[in-house]
Amino acid sequence: MPHIGRRPPGASSQPGATVLASAAMSESSTAVTADTGSETPAALVQAVVELGTQRPIRTSQAIYNTQGLKLLEGGVTIDGSLYDRLLSHRLALPLDECIDASPSVDAGVLGEAARAAIARWPFFARVAPGDAAGKEVLDALASLRLPKPIALHVTLARETRPALFEHSIQMALLAAHLVGAAGGTKAQIGAAASAGLLHDLGMLHIGADLLDSEERLSGDELKPVYVHPLTSSMLVDRFADYPKEVVRAIVEHHERLDGSGYPRGLSGDAMSPLGRVLALAEVVTAMFDGQRQLPEQRVSLLLRINPRRYDPFHVAAVHRLLAVPPAPGDGERIDAAPLIARLLQLTDVLARWSDSSAAIGHVLEGAHAALFRSVDEQNATLQRMLYDAGVTREQLAAIAGEVGDDIGLRIELWALAEELLWQLHAAANQIKRRWQAVQASAPHPPALAAWFDAVAALDLEAPAAA
Repeated sequence: MPHIGRRPPGASSQPGATVLASAAMSESSTAVTADTGSETPAALVQAVVELGTQRPIRTSQAIYNTQGLKLLEGGVTIDGSLYDRLLSHRLALPLDECIDASPSVDAGVLGEAARAAIARWPFFARVAPGDAAGKEVLDALASLRLPKPIALHVTLARETRPALFEHSIQMALLAAHLVGAAGGTKAQIGAAASAGLLHDLGMLHIGADLLDSEERLSGDELKPVYVHPLTSSMLVDRFADYPKEVVRAIVEHHERLDGSGYPRGLSGDAMSPLGRVLALAEVVTAMFDGQRQLPEQRVSLLLRINPRRYDPFHVAAVHRLLAVPPAPGDGERIDAAPLIARLLQLTDVLARWSDSSAAIGHVLEGAHAALFRSVDEQNATLQRMLYDAGVTREQLAAIAGEVGDDIGLRIELWALAEELLWQLHAAANQIKRRWQAVQASAPHPPALAAWFDAVAALDLEAPAAA
C-alpha cells in the first residue's frame, strides 16, 4: 500500500497525490496513482449528485483534469448533467476537495445523532449513560475534527446512506466506551470515536445498487467490500487531524484475532490495540442495523461462540452492557416449527462440511491446506457449540415440543440459527477469497463446490420470526 505523507491540519493534497487504493489495491473500484491523478468512483459522484437534488452543492474551486484542462469553474452547481464529465476525466485533485456541501455534518449534528441512537436502543443508553463516563463518550464525539473533505463524506452518508451514518454513530459511541472502560485517556477516547465514525467512509465508494442488492454477494462481487477498509483508511490518512493509530485501526476493523478476517488476514499481536476495539465494535453494532430482531441476544450468542476472534478484555465489557434480560414479548413472534426445520437444515450443511473436508483436506498442500485447517477449526467450534446447546438431529426432535412453550428457549435457538447461518456464509466466502489469493486459476474440488452450493441455497434470513 502506498504511503501518504502527513500534512498540517486543513492542508489539501497536492495535484496528483495518491488518495485512494492504488495498484496494491487493484481489486477496488477506485484507482489512483501519483502520475495519473484521481479517478473518481462512480458511486461517490452519484452520491454528490443525489445530495444536489436535495440542496445546492457547488464546486469550492475550479476543477481541472491531469492535463490541466479546466472542467468546471469554482462556484458551479453540481447536478446530474455533470455526472459524465466528472467520470470521464482523471482529476488533478480528488473530487471531495473541490466540493462545498455546506451546511455539512458538524459536532451538533453528531451529538443529535448520538442522542437519537441512545433513545432508540437501550443498549446504547448503557453505552453512554447519564453519568461522567457517558458524558466523556458524548464529549468525544462533540470534539471530533472534520476537515471539509471528511465532512463531505460524513454528510453524504447522512443524507444518501442513512443506515451507514447510523452505524457509524453507533461505532463511535461503542468504541469510545470500550476505550474509556479500559482506562483510556481523553485523547485515546477521542481517537476511538474518530476511528468509529470514519471506519466505513470507503463504503461510499461502492455502488448502492451493489450494497442494497437482495441477493447474497459472493466471489468477485465482494471484492470492493473486502477493500473498503483500505479505501477508508487512505481517505482519513490525508489529514494530520487523525493519529496514525486511527488510520491503522480503520484498516483493521474487519480483521479477527484468529486470522479469519480481511483485508490482510491479521491475527493475534499483529492487530493494534485500537484495531481490536474496532473489530469487536463492528460485529456488535452490525446487530443494531434496524432490520435485525433481538440484537442483544444475537450479540451475546455471537461472542459466546467465537471466543478466539475478539479481545477477551473488551468482550467482557460488552457482556456487562448486555446484562439485561430480554423483554417478555421478544420471542412471541418466533414460530417453533419453522425454527426447528431451519436448525435441522443448518446442522446438515455444517455436517456436510466435515464430509467434504475429510474427502479433500488430505490431498491439499501448502496454503490451500492451511486454509482448510483454519476453516476446520472454525466449523469444529460451531459443531461443539451446537452439541453444547443440544442442537443435534436427535435432540432437536426430542425438544421440538418444548420449544413452543418456552419463550427463552425459542429466543436462544433463533439467535443460534441466525448466527450459524451467517457463520456458514462467512466460511464459504473466506475460502473463495483466499483460494483465489493462493492460485486464482486453481479450480475448486467437486466436493468443495458442492458445499458452496449447499451454503448458497440457504435463505438470507431464517423464516423463524413472523
